Amino acid sequence: MPSPPAAASLNLPSATDAGEDVGMAASLPVYWLENTDTGVYLYREYIQDTRHQEPIGDAIWTLLTADPMKPKRYTHLKPTDEIGVSISNANVITLDLPAKVFSARLDQGLSERAIQQLVFTATAAAASAGLVVGDTAPTVRILVDGQANATVFDGFRLKDVYARDADFIAPIWIIDPQFGATLKNGSIKINGRTTQFDIGTFYSLQRKDADGKLTVMTAQKQVNPGQIKDDGSFTLTTDLRAGSYRLTFWGLETGSEHLVGKVVSDFRVE
Repeated sequence: MPSPPAAASLNLPSATDAGEDVGMAASLPVYWLENTDTGVYLYREYIQDTRHQEPIGDAIWTLLTADPMKPKRYTHLKPTDEIGVSISNANVITLDLPAKVFSARLDQGLSERAIQQLVFTATAAAASAGLVVGDTAPTVRILVDGQANATVFDGFRLKDVYARDADFIAPIWIIDPQFGATLKNGSIKINGRTTQFDIGTFYSLQRKDADGKLTVMTAQKQVNPGQIKDDGSFTLTTDLRAGSYRLTFWGLETGSEHLVGKVVSDFRVE
C-alpha cells in the first residue's frame, strides 16, 4: 500500500491531536479507515457516547460496534462487549480483547492499519478525557484473551507495545463540520488539519439543492499558509444561510494535477 504524501512533514503531536485535548464529555474520538486513490488512511470522527461506562473502553466499543458518520469508512475489527482497559502512570494503555475481534484475514498493510485504529482511538480517548499524565506520549499494549504477542488476522504477530504511527494518518482531515453535521446559520467555523504540500492546501464550497444539484459558492481557494499552525491545524470562518452544503479539501504537489488527499464533508445549516 502506498505511503501518505509528505508523511514526514505531518508533525504528529506525541500525546494528543488537534481537538483531542479538549474535553468533549458527550462525544468520543474514533478512528476509521477509508480507501482513497492514494492509499488507505485513518480519519477521525467524534461520535456520541451511548455506553457511558469508561472513556477509553467506550471509544473502543464504539469503534467495534458503531457505524461511521461518513459512508465508505470502516474497520475490519469485529464487534464485542468484552473490553478490558487499564492505564498506567507511565501512560501505557492496556487493551484486553477477545480473539474474535481479530478474526478477519488481512494482509500486512491492513493488519497494521487495523491495529493503529485501536492505538489512535485509545490514546485519543485518554487525552480527551484528561487521563494522560504529564508530557509522556501514551502507548498501547494489546492483549488477546489476556495473552501478549498474540498472532492475529491470520498471521500478524502483535508487538509488546504500540505508539501512534504518522504514516497511516490521512493527509487532510475536515474536523468540523464533520460529515452529516447540522449547524446553526450565521458564522460557521471550519476546522481542519493538513500536511505540507509543495503548492498548498485548497478547498471549495458548494451548495446542494433539494435535487442534489451542486452550485459552486467558493471555487478552488488556497488555505493561507500563515493560518496553518505547526501541528497542521487551521480554522476558516464563513457565513452561511440555511441549506445543504458540500465542503472539499485537497492538496497540490509540483508537477501533478492530482488532488492529493481529497476529503469531502456534506453538512446542513438550519
